Amino acid sequence: MPEVIASHAKLLLKSKDAAMQEIDIAKPTFAIGRKPDNDLVLDDPAVSGHHARIVKIQAAYFLEDLKSTNGTLLNSRAVDRRQLQDADVIAIGHARLVFRDQSAVPLQASSSGEMGAMDLDKTMVLTGKAHRGPAAASPAAKVEVLSGRTDRTEYHLTKLVTVIGSQEDATIRLTGWFAPKVAAMIARRKETWTLIPPNHGKKVLLNQAQVTTQVELKDGDQIDLAGVSLRILVTSKKAA
Repeated sequence: MPEVIASHAKLLLKSKDAAMQEIDIAKPTFAIGRKPDNDLVLDDPAVSGHHARIVKIQAAYFLEDLKSTNGTLLNSRAVDRRQLQDADVIAIGHARLVFRDQSAVPLQASSSGEMGAMDLDKTMVLTGKAHRGPAAASPAAKVEVLSGRTDRTEYHLTKLVTVIGSQEDATIRLTGWFAPKVAAMIARRKETWTLIPPNHGKKVLLNQAQVTTQVELKDGDQIDLAGVSLRILVTSKKAA
């Protein structure tokens, strides 16, 4: 029999000016808070001692707020308990956590609508390995640099999360002086791309309007941040 390698969901953590961290959710209950007995400790006065937790039920993951003082945001909305989907963004205090899951099984929604079906388009994982089974054609996207200092003039969006910033592992690397380590992120959700601005630091403009919450990107949209102007181009792929 072929060897079966267990896999876990992950969190991509961005906090203040620190570099992006990848955290494995290897426990059925994963606690997040300010106290040292949490699985993920956030040293932030805006974070409660035991702020939130991620609970795995069968193959699904749920985010639960633990009656925290300042609340837990999921995709910019306050939640008490909600099933997590791949590329969801969790905001706790000043930290941003991007949830990544390589193999999710949908659960039926309850009558209250609290648990939505999970996205089944899990073709890529954080390790960069691709799912080899048949998959429907999906659009391709790239980013062109219109002005400003970057390490390239064009970037193809092939990752589930594209980091824009000056840190070494950023996909779109900013090379200008005083460029933030993470200026913004672009998350792929099935056939769409979502711009995720930071919750602190320099402004992010989308088509000349400031962005403070995540927003879906359209073909031809212009992003301005940290002295750099970018344009996103989306090309539909038609199945043969």
